Amino acid sequence: MDKSPVKPLIKHILVAVDFSPMALVTAQMAAQEAQLRGARLTLLHIFNPQMLNLQMPEEILPPTLDLREKLLHMAHAEMEKLRQSVTEGGITPQVEIVESGENIGKAVIAFGKAHEVDMLVVGSHGHGAIGRLLLGSVANDIVHYARCPVLVVKQPEE
Repeated sequence: MDKSPVKPLIKHILVAVDFSPMALVTAQMAAQEAQLRGARLTLLHIFNPQMLNLQMPEEILPPTLDLREKLLHMAHAEMEKLRQSVTEGGITPQVEIVESGENIGKAVIAFGKAHEVDMLVVGSHGHGAIGRLLLGSVANDIVHYARCPVLVVKQPEE
């Protein structure tokens, strides 16, 4: 029988977050997995600039507002909140915001492949009915196309 130390199969966990109420639950679950496995953790948000092409009335969105910069600033602030909440649990995650015009699920998978991720963690629901549809499709893409284990965190029952 081989007495060599067992190497952890999962060394790097990537959690994709979208700033919905599920993001905190998903990040905390990923942090627990990272702690249990002695793995490093990366929090990832995919910023899709194509979402800025929405037609909005000037009363809602003044034309002088630099929406892209404002949204990126908000994304950094939200990622910092998530990083702090996860750090309080004993894990110090790496935080990444990646700008990508491609399908969000494919962008998550590409990031994971490029950074040698061993497990992906994603939430199963986003904001409201539209968010559930969109994040549901992201989670679905990740589950079907990822080449590593995927942990899907379901929304806790209220």
